[in-house]
Amino acid sequence: MVVDSEAYSYDDEVIKKAEAMGKPGLVEIIARQDSFIFTVESTGAIKSSQLVLNAIEILKQKLDAVRLSEDTVEADDQFGELGAHMRGG
Repeated sequence: MVVDSEAYSYDDEVIKKAEAMGKPGLVEIIARQDSFIFTVESTGAIKSSQLVLNAIEILKQKLDAVRLSEDTVEADDQFGELGAHMRGG
């Protein structure tokens, strides 16, 4: 089990190393279905954590707009596939 997921970068190297040691199957890597890891970098003007919070707020506003225009085609014009998806189309 990976203790510090941020320090771990999976690129097949661990599995290849185990196979090279003559121990295929020694390492098993299973992706978690309920989470993901992403990296946010900033120029320094705004903290990375604040960038994520700002992005979430903008996404909420856009999703609210899609919900409000649920019975119209405005969502498609404004948000493309996202609007259609939110309406089940």
